[in-house]
Amino acid sequence: MRVIVVGAGIGGLTLARALYNAGIDVVVHDRDPRVEATGGYRIHLDDTACAILRDHLPPATFQALVGSSPSRAAHRHISFADHRLRVLSDTRIPPEEEMLLVGRVPLRALLAHGLDDVIRWGSEYVGHETCPDGTVTARFADGSADHGDVLVGADGSTSRVAAALAGRPMSAPVDIGGIAGRTPLTADIREQLPAVLRGGSLLAVGPGGTSAFITLHDTVPGPALDPAVCTEVPAFTEPPAVYWGVNVTLDRLPDARRNGAEAAVSAAVALLHAWSPVLREIVSAVDPRTVGTFRYHACDPEAHLTPWPSGTVTALGDAVHAMPPTGGRAAATAIRDADLLAAHLANAAKGLTTIPLGVHAYERGLAAYAADAVRVSLKPLVWQRRLARPGVGGLARVATTIAAPVAAARR
Repeated sequence: MRVIVVGAGIGGLTLARALYNAGIDVVVHDRDPRVEATGGYRIHLDDTACAILRDHLPPATFQALVGSSPSRAAHRHISFADHRLRVLSDTRIPPEEEMLLVGRVPLRALLAHGLDDVIRWGSEYVGHETCPDGTVTARFADGSADHGDVLVGADGSTSRVAAALAGRPMSAPVDIGGIAGRTPLTADIREQLPAVLRGGSLLAVGPGGTSAFITLHDTVPGPALDPAVCTEVPAFTEPPAVYWGVNVTLDRLPDARRNGAEAAVSAAVALLHAWSPVLREIVSAVDPRTVGTFRYHACDPEAHLTPWPSGTVTALGDAVHAMPPTGGRAAATAIRDADLLAAHLANAAKGLTTIPLGVHAYERGLAAYAADAVRVSLKPLVWQRRLARPGVGGLARVATTIAAPVAAARR
């Protein structure tokens, strides 16, 4: 069996690793020129995602992943606050629950570690054909082609593979986007931070349809595992920083790519004019090289997530169930998809099932958990839309309403 994966993101690389371990011929095509060429900030991996990665990564690589994550002492809870950063509700994370917080670049690099012969960087998918015998030929922008038994689209929320399968885009932009960045954690900023941030993350909801997310990468609590012991595969050590994001309706979202990072930062500070001055100072002190603006996409969680006949082409992750980052669920859900699909393809390779039946079982299986992850991620955006309407208030009630599904998702 030969499996072609389009997209070397978190889900695509997890799938490649699992198939590679199972002795299945797999190749990954990605349009990025190299593994480090990716946007994004920190990724939350829940206990299920951690267990999957422990199963599929070599021990030394998983050790490096843990060494690249902060200690659990730095993330014991998720707090919900008003625009003055006054805590309104708090969700405790059970200490026995495994969890990692890791940068997107370190996670992607560690997933790709040792797969140099498997990944084709700078290879942009443009289309595919399914042959009469069920095999698939994928075509790429440079005129090349790749032939295999299975094609998997792991190419994100604007997936070309999933759109070709469904005959339409599988997600649509929501009317909210984000401005995000990474601010060096100086001694001055550290002194001003709310105490609640020393042990967790903060989601603040404000008037006018604006929200903010804040989390720390702090060296004071230390990493989850001493990076010095990661000798075979080095851990990624990153300087102390405040990761932040400001979510707003699209009519007020600047374009950092077009107008520049400074304009985006100025816009974010202006949006926070009635907020806590601490947050405005954090945003103002951002490293401009880390600033980006994002238009969030989401699928319809009430619709059929894989609306095509099962066969030898399928998709995973945001390509199937795009969700905004407001629930912290996208990467973990993509990892779960990859694990499920790899198990069914491995059974097909052993002759225990056929490829189409294995793909069908995978597509049925993801429906059991993916739609709920999308719903949780959309909940904060629903309340932001309501707050954007004149006359809507009750921030404490809003925070409690947002906190409830997040707390339930962690049980």
